[in-house]
Amino acid sequence: MKVAILSDIHANWHALEAVLRDSPQVDETLCLGDVVGYGGDPKRCLDEVTHRTWPTLVGNHDRACTDPEILEWFNDDAAAVVRWTIEVVGDERLAWLRRLPDSQVKKDVLLVHASPRDHIYEYVLDTAVAHANLELLDGGICFHGHTHVPGIFGLANGTVTHEYRVDTFRLEGPALVNPGSVGQPRDGLPTASYGIWDVDNNSFEFRRVRYDIKGAQRAIRKAKLPERFALRLESGR
Repeated sequence: MKVAILSDIHANWHALEAVLRDSPQVDETLCLGDVVGYGGDPKRCLDEVTHRTWPTLVGNHDRACTDPEILEWFNDDAAAVVRWTIEVVGDERLAWLRRLPDSQVKKDVLLVHASPRDHIYEYVLDTAVAHANLELLDGGICFHGHTHVPGIFGLANGTVTHEYRVDTFRLEGPALVNPGSVGQPRDGLPTASYGIWDVDNNSFEFRRVRYDIKGAQRAIRKAKLPERFALRLESGR
């Protein structure tokens, strides 16, 4: 059984479209949240995800669209995009976002947007935060997104390890596995990032794919969203 793991689409239709073309045949696709935010095509991305009936978790940008108090935690530009998204997507799509769960378990693997101890908001970027969350897994595996940086945090003799390259890894717990971001990569590579989980072989393959960055930038500018969200796509930052 093979499962595509996607996260942080962020209303980038051009990146999502490229991932759909690039993905090998899979039995299921799971989305770890943040379908909206930053990008200029929230309706198209939401409609694609719902049409394909992918099991999807709520991300912090998704939650902000249905809980105004969350906007207090966002910078002004990100909050502006959320407010614009609320205006354009319509009540039906907002209702779908409101129903999204913050965690799920598939084949004994925990799925969250951010981290095992804080499903929506915590960033796992350093060894201290990774260690605290790895201890909660009790030897298990967790797929998460949120940081937009692909990689695997693990433990070896009590020391946190962090690995990433475009390759296939054997999954050995405890491990925090981040497929990276489809629509807003932040590891210095301006290519859409996602992964393929081979359940039977207990492995995970990181995949990168080029997409029409100029098209994604045009969508952001057409919507008159903050220019920096268009520019950052060029550098993957």
